[in-house]
Amino acid sequence: MICLPLLKLSINSSFGYRVHPVTGKYAFHNGVDFRARSDTVFAMMDGTISAVAYDDLTGIHIRIDHGNGIISVSGHLSQVLVTPGEEVSAGQPIAITGKTGRVTGEHLHFSVYVHQRYVDPLEFIYQTIKNNKDHE
Repeated sequence: MICLPLLKLSINSSFGYRVHPVTGKYAFHNGVDFRARSDTVFAMMDGTISAVAYDDLTGIHIRIDHGNGIISVSGHLSQVLVTPGEEVSAGQPIAITGKTGRVTGEHLHFSVYVHQRYVDPLEFIYQTIKNNKDHE
């Protein structure tokens, strides 16, 4: 099963190269930024919380290991509802959006990497849903 990271998805910034809104430099954006305002963030798939941490770029963030080389990261959070090592289910609330780290305003930064390579999170979700439907 797969779940969207927010109830409502409205894209601020897509996956891929862009001009960074803070630095003004052209650089690769390894995720998707969704508009948010104190919204609940959900686990995309079943998995284990592998990290809850802070860094200057993604602020407060959660990393989930979904197995099979799939990892998701939710960043710029204001509150965390899970702890490292905790097992989570798809659709389970894991955090509240915020504006921590290097941001111009509140949003959810959402990244997915597969076998240590960043992939477009929206394409990943779409392909997973499509593959699940094809196997029903």
